[in-house]
Amino acid sequence: MFYELMKIVNPELREDAVEKVITRFTNNVKKNDGEIIRIEDMGIKTMAYKIEKKSKGHYFLSYLEGPGKMLSEIERTLRIDENVLRFMIIKLDEHVKREDLEKAVVAPAPAPLAAEAEDIQETVEENNKVTEGSESVASNTVEEEV
Repeated sequence: MFYELMKIVNPELREDAVEKVITRFTNNVKKNDGEIIRIEDMGIKTMAYKIEKKSKGHYFLSYLEGPGKMLSEIERTLRIDENVLRFMIIKLDEHVKREDLEKAVVAPAPAPLAAEAEDIQETVEENNKVTEGSESVASNTVEEEV
């Protein structure tokens, strides 16, 4: 079975401490007959609410494959680890394939602000032209009726 694990780690940890958390997790999965397909570091993000007086967290998204019995041990060790603020494990649908999980998610590059501002300005100008054209047609119609 395939599983998705999202965990939030203490953002104040140094890089070597984060590596220890990841290594412990990896060893735990392997010890319980599981395999890690991919671990994605999503970076430090602001959380919706504070957890343990922290407003930010270091997010990690992992995809696992293994038997269901490994989950209880993984959950136990994640609960014990004081550096893991929160975690959630989700069982993925049966139609999900390993190849789908191995692919890295590529986010589209954000458009430069100047180019985006130009596009918005062009759209506003086009809308104004259309509006002005329809107003003159409407005023001509009103004048003819009078």
